Amino acid sequence: MSNFTVNGVYSYTSANIYSYLGRVPTSNAALKEAFREFGITPTGNDYDLKRLKNAMYEEYSAQVKEQIDNQNSENNNVPWAGLLTQIGIQPTGDYETDYSAFNNAIQLLSQSAIDGQAMAYFAGLRSEAQRVFAQANPNSQQQPMSFYDFETQHLS
Repeated sequence: MSNFTVNGVYSYTSANIYSYLGRVPTSNAALKEAFREFGITPTGNDYDLKRLKNAMYEEYSAQVKEQIDNQNSENNNVPWAGLLTQIGIQPTGDYETDYSAFNNAIQLLSQSAIDGQAMAYFAGLRSEAQRVFAQANPNSQQQPMSFYDFETQHLS
């Protein structure tokens, strides 16, 4: 068991650090930086570690909440948002724009697929796109045909 010293005065055992934080920092400087980053003034008391853990958890919770809020933002309240984000496209919420962006991206990605697993993954995305875009198609009840399906149908 080793001791970590902060500011050359305050000492914490690695066992106590681990019991509060679930891990041990790599150095005295790392522990000192964690205290500084989270606004905790070390006193040498184990309560410092508890405050550090709580501050870290609060920051983590805020980050998770922000991610959830971003995922639930107005642009993501469309049925195809999850599908688009899987291939790196930020949904706009506009059917035509998002459908076109999906088709263009999936075509480019499919051309670069070199193994069967990737091809199967992209085929699954195409199937999902037909389902989610068809449900939300403002112009018709007919399922939209992707370029891949058109190409397959007419070139087979």
